[in-house]
Amino acid sequence: MFLSRLLTVSILLVLLAPAGVPAAEPIKTFGDARFAFYASQRDARDRTEISEEGLRLRLRLGAESQLAEGWLLRGRLAGRFTTDQDRTRFWLKAWAPTRTGLEDGDATLDELFLRYAPPGGDWSLHIGRFQSKFELIGVASKSLDRNDSPNVDITWTDGLHWQYALTPQWRSHVILQSNAGSGTGMTARAPLVFDDDASRVTTFAALESTAPLGPLKQRLFGVTWMPGALATDGIGAERRDDYFTFTAKLFAEWPVGSNGMRGGLGGELGYAPNTPVESVVNAGGAANADGWARTFSMNLMDFMPHHNIAFVFGRAGAGWLISPDFRNNDRLLEIRYQWRFSPALSMEARLRRREEIDLPDGVTRARIDDDFYLRFSAKF
Repeated sequence: MFLSRLLTVSILLVLLAPAGVPAAEPIKTFGDARFAFYASQRDARDRTEISEEGLRLRLRLGAESQLAEGWLLRGRLAGRFTTDQDRTRFWLKAWAPTRTGLEDGDATLDELFLRYAPPGGDWSLHIGRFQSKFELIGVASKSLDRNDSPNVDITWTDGLHWQYALTPQWRSHVILQSNAGSGTGMTARAPLVFDDDASRVTTFAALESTAPLGPLKQRLFGVTWMPGALATDGIGAERRDDYFTFTAKLFAEWPVGSNGMRGGLGGELGYAPNTPVESVVNAGGAANADGWARTFSMNLMDFMPHHNIAFVFGRAGAGWLISPDFRNNDRLLEIRYQWRFSPALSMEARLRRREEIDLPDGVTRARIDDDFYLRFSAKF
């Protein structure tokens, strides 16, 4: 079992830590909660309308301890609950039960890792189950690739995360993610599968800089490699190809007036050179699906003290399969308002429309989804 192997490795690494280091510090507890009202309406291809509304809660409780100088052990329980769930269960497997994470009513360990960061060093290493996030910063932080547990979702990364400061301005990242034959812990939309032996490890590498360069606040370039994970001709066919993605993120920010208000523009571009056949992702015929994805955001921060607003535009081709924030084969338009009462308490309201881009053969009407939420977040 993955978690038992993880605990064994963690214990061995602690035992192998250099002798003579200080004793473990007291255990520190932490947590966060998100409570939201959701309402959505779908205008289906056949002109039928489906409406839903309800309350959702995501609760996460964790603890960590500094085992020795440079060594940190951390674990966290996470669960998501709604007024519509029909059961509650504890999910403790190496893969998520759905392609976008836990189902409503599920709870799991979304963190259980050992981190080593040598004092005064320029590198660190995570081993175990952890959260990996590489978002485009802004009021409505989103990502075309790796972004564990956005909104009230729960996903995770099992494996290794190595960080190294190349220069004072640039940091490199390498993640080796373990996948099970039944799936993975991150978002992986169909027809990504992990039934081939070659697909057991996903590799992600990135270069990141958050050091200001004029108005630029963020520069991030990432590559994802999922060997043997793409069922190009459909999950039922034998063919399996490698799935690659390349992403670039930029965010710029500048002062507006003299009262602390700031403007911000952000953009992300992604490209997947190998994509499934269009018919496999319900996007047309026999050609390869569109592998391009892009998003753009306009932000206004502190237009009143602690009040922020953003407009987000996004488009993900039918062949873009790994974003938790953007469904493949969709256009997105979103308005996000945020009120930060304190560093630990905030409120957000979101109004979003998602519209299908390419239609299956014989279909003349696109599916349209409209949704709204009012969400409160607290850290403790």
